[in-house]
Amino acid sequence: MRFRFLLPIALVLLCAASAGAQEKSDNPFKDDPETVFDTLHVKAGKEDELARVMARAWAAYRKFDLVLPQTHLLMRGVDGAGRPFFVEILTWKSHDAPDHVPPEVQKIWAEMEGLCEKRDGRRGIEFYEVQMVPM
Repeated sequence: MRFRFLLPIALVLLCAASAGAQEKSDNPFKDDPETVFDTLHVKAGKEDELARVMARAWAAYRKFDLVLPQTHLLMRGVDGAGRPFFVEILTWKSHDAPDHVPPEVQKIWAEMEGLCEKRDGRRGIEFYEVQMVPM
């Protein structure tokens, strides 16, 4: 079961790199793009609502020119305990972009948080910066 989940994630990360995500090694320049992988532990029964809110979030990111347009991926699945989750990969135009979003985006993020739940000692939404690993 875990391998069925890991293979699509590996393929998604490969796609992200090939579509323009930039590799960096502890680069101190805040102008560099930042690719993130986020996991959203959506409350049961709220999957469709979260998908709509996330579509609005993406539209707002594009409206305010916060992200690179290529390689935005949104996937949904069910964990081993049968609980729904979403996984998203996107690239912010800079490391500063998510720290300086307009109030419209902050409001959408609050909606997203409200549709998610803490699980197994983890936050409702978790973010990780990722880089492609050359093979």
